[in-house]
Amino acid sequence: MKALERPEFRALFQEQRDPLFRFLLRLTRNASDAEDLLQETFLTVWRKRQLFEGRGSAAGFLRRTAYRLFLNQTELATRRADLAPIVNGEHVHESTTDPERAETIGFLVRHVQAALDELPEPTRTAFVLFRYEGLSCAEVAETQGAPQKTVETRIARATQCLAEKLRAYRHHAANL
Repeated sequence: MKALERPEFRALFQEQRDPLFRFLLRLTRNASDAEDLLQETFLTVWRKRQLFEGRGSAAGFLRRTAYRLFLNQTELATRRADLAPIVNGEHVHESTTDPERAETIGFLVRHVQAALDELPEPTRTAFVLFRYEGLSCAEVAETQGAPQKTVETRIARATQCLAEKLRAYRHHAANL
């Protein structure tokens, strides 16, 4: 089967570019890194298009490739950080017209992000794909190369862990 030839690849690119960018942005937390990985993903899929055998969806093949490239980049960054530590800066959140509300939202976003960052990597990614990107458990399983029951367990554990870690901030969210 000659899947993903030029017309099919072009259609896949047009259909999946924005969702894949959002997926990578959630993983990397950096627009520039997400854009770089997006380009690398499409180049890799084009170069290795003969590996797509038609089992599963082309979009799943694309997401799985993007996820593996992200993991490779993360591993490389970790090794480089061990050699030369990098100082991380804080992101400035956009302001709203109500400064108190903006401060509360910023406060909550920082705590949610910190709680997400504390989750172990396969669990964190499964949760982000399911809750933020709207992928089904089957699609997350295909992306991560894991059984669907494993993905369901990861999502349930992440939800429970986040609920426990963020319980103290419920009153802040209720006041928005």
